Amino acid sequence: MLSSIYADHVDALPPLKQERQERYDVAIIGGGLTGVTAALHLAEHGYDVVVLEAETIGSGGSGRNGGHLCQGWPSDFHHISNQLNTHDADLAWQAGMAAVDMVASRVSKHNIECDLQFGYLHAALHQRHLNELLKMQDEWSRRGYNQLTALTDRNALTPHINSQSYCGGLYDRGSGQIQPLKYLMGLALAARAAGAHILENSRVIKINRSAKKTLHLHNAPLLTADRVLLCGNAYLTDIGLPDMLRRLAQVTSSVLATTSLSENMIQHILPSRATVADCNTALNYYRIDADNRMIFGGRASYTNVNLGNVEADLRRRMAAVFPVLADAETDRVWSGRIGITVNRIPHFGRTDDDIYFVQGFSGHGVALTGLAGTILADAIMGDAERFDVMQSLRHTPFPGGILRTPALALGMSWYKLKDRLKL
Repeated sequence: MLSSIYADHVDALPPLKQERQERYDVAIIGGGLTGVTAALHLAEHGYDVVVLEAETIGSGGSGRNGGHLCQGWPSDFHHISNQLNTHDADLAWQAGMAAVDMVASRVSKHNIECDLQFGYLHAALHQRHLNELLKMQDEWSRRGYNQLTALTDRNALTPHINSQSYCGGLYDRGSGQIQPLKYLMGLALAARAAGAHILENSRVIKINRSAKKTLHLHNAPLLTADRVLLCGNAYLTDIGLPDMLRRLAQVTSSVLATTSLSENMIQHILPSRATVADCNTALNYYRIDADNRMIFGGRASYTNVNLGNVEADLRRRMAAVFPVLADAETDRVWSGRIGITVNRIPHFGRTDDDIYFVQGFSGHGVALTGLAGTILADAIMGDAERFDVMQSLRHTPFPGGILRTPALALGMSWYKLKDRLKL
């Protein structure tokens, strides 16, 4: 698996100085943003915690994503609020809208240099998209979020983007971008400084469930813990609980990075340097990073098989939005797995024997994963109000049984066709 371009600018996690223990209060499986944030939060409150990462910190989706830092939940909030009473719906709304602020707060508190930048454009390809964005603005403003500006025609888009692909959009001053691996590594170093043990190349192959959970690791001694957090999202196939596996679909997403663009080129295509995502179901999403490279994502495989030339497809998509980038040189192309749920809401849960989990961030993981890790940690520490609300949400299993992946791919083909036909 080709490494992301982010890894070129991030040093490996230093060797662990503490001695490896046999027993911990909490064992966290998965060294991505959810697991590391939970570890930091628990360690800061005096818990003896270990993070067990099968490969290296950030080798999964947390260190390989597009770097988009988005407000809110991945789907229309009514999918959440319709299932809750008014108090709990308000609590869920406030939690989702706190996710980006939580990232900014940790960046400031731990002095993490991660190229955090605000300014986000939701781009409409046709009138239906624009109508949906205006409806979103209305709903969010009624709940007190005042960072959205409607851009109702191409002229209004001009300060932010120069492309004939879009008819309007919604500009969000409260969302933006981040170098995700820098941020994750900063959190990992802060967690270690707070006393957390972070063990890389520590793949858990089995969990014996009893009063003390016994974790079997590949080529390593056993560990025991009072409680276990499963934070591997789309990378937990081998040890995920059946209830988790039925409600999560793995999607392979790919990203292309160009070589550095000139300042004149950037001013021509994205004058405000806004981070951008369009409104298609199979969307394009892109940004200009701190090194003036276009980071362009948008090729998702719902069969988890990359058919054809990934780079050629991404270049075609990029040139369709910005014809002037048709000849831009590619620096790197990479892929990673994300997890989605049927309703695009993260799936929280807990077993009777104190195994907690969360999964399915559905493309909003940079912000929501940190929120989810904090919610899990709070539940461990006895404040389970937000966890209980999120756990109460219904999650339908993906249909299809052993044919689930082909069924998902077929369903997505229908939505892609609707996108192309502008239905």
